[in-house]
Amino acid sequence: MATYTKPALNPQTFEELIQRLQQNDQERLRAIDIIQTRGVLAFGDEYFELTDKQRDQLTTATSDPADGFRWRALLSQALVEGADIGIASTTQSFGVHVDVHSDGQGGWGVSISCEI
Repeated sequence: MATYTKPALNPQTFEELIQRLQQNDQERLRAIDIIQTRGVLAFGDEYFELTDKQRDQLTTATSDPADGFRWRALLSQALVEGADIGIASTTQSFGVHVDVHSDGQGGWGVSISCEI
């Protein structure tokens, strides 16, 4: 029986997960269900070995019900539509930021920035 060790959350492992989810419809639908029913922190816990700091940041960023809903909606919609989604590591900012980008022609993407 093979064992699986979850990777640490960083820009590269997040990108690898998104690529894997875009290629596997069943797993992508499972990820969307986790986000929509249990939230972003549960999604992070499912796929990554989060540090205490990452866990605290995600908890803080989604603690307000409106913010939690926004996170769930943006991430699940990005996965549904196959939008570009990634995280950017930064040491100049504390906290977690979600940005939605539109190209003005119906295309859009989501950027998530947090200190890792």
